[in-house]
Amino acid sequence: MINLFAETFGISEDKLLPGATLESLGLDSLAVIEFLFQIEDKFGIQIPDQANPPRTLDEMVQLIAPLLPTPPAGTPAP
Repeated sequence: MINLFAETFGISEDKLLPGATLESLGLDSLAVIEFLFQIEDKFGIQIPDQANPPRTLDEMVQLIAPLLPTPPAGTPAP
């Protein structure tokens, strides 16, 4: 997921630290919501509606990771 985030927003992966705020990475709330829709489409999942969208990369990962399908053993994670 971090790879997809880096590719989508053109941000170097070394800047994508768990505590980094999405705002500090240059994203507004619309960009965050659009990325969540992209994740839903790519992985065929449904992310629950949130009153408050995630503010940090860690919050985003905690929201999405439990919803992702488990890859077969020996398959690299997305």
